[in-house]
Amino acid sequence: MLHVVDNLLQPEELQHLRDLCDIHGRLREQHSGDAQFSWRPKSGPPRTIHAPAQQAIVDRYLDEVLLPLATPFAPQRAGIEWWCNTNNDLDWHIDKDELEGQYSGRYVLPLLSTVFYPHVSCAGGELLVADNPPISNGYQGALPTFRSVISIPPVVNRLVLFSPGILHRINPFEGERYSVAVNIWAQPPLTTTAAEPPA
Repeated sequence: MLHVVDNLLQPEELQHLRDLCDIHGRLREQHSGDAQFSWRPKSGPPRTIHAPAQQAIVDRYLDEVLLPLATPFAPQRAGIEWWCNTNNDLDWHIDKDELEGQYSGRYVLPLLSTVFYPHVSCAGGELLVADNPPISNGYQGALPTFRSVISIPPVVNRLVLFSPGILHRINPFEGERYSVAVNIWAQPPLTTTAAEPPA
């Protein structure tokens, strides 16, 4: 499944998410590793390095915009992992529980991946989605091969939703490209808990 929705937010809401990405970029320079990923459980307090006012911006986006669109594709969820990509250059990858992958080599997948663009002023930067059949949850092995890609230009106020297990990357770009990434999970990934590595 690959779904693109344009013109979601009013200009003021777009500006709030753009400002959030700027703040996230600065926080990312101060914190390394998993601290850059925030977790909002279905119930209970969030785990985030962001101030409550910034989490409130994300909560409005999630509750009023994203979740109404995403729930048909991911009706049962334990929580939401979110972060901002501020001019990031990402190579081919599959969204997964990063810590689980480090510990076991398995791909533990979210229910749904999403990308929203609050600010774009660049040449290039397309989201490239490979035509590979999605890998299954628990897969171990090399990244799948593919023959062709779907190219989705980054457009301000555009939301892209896609199925788990899909290989994707950011095409190289010049300029500014901000996105708010959200993964919806059936079970909390290890990066969101204080869990010890599996035995």
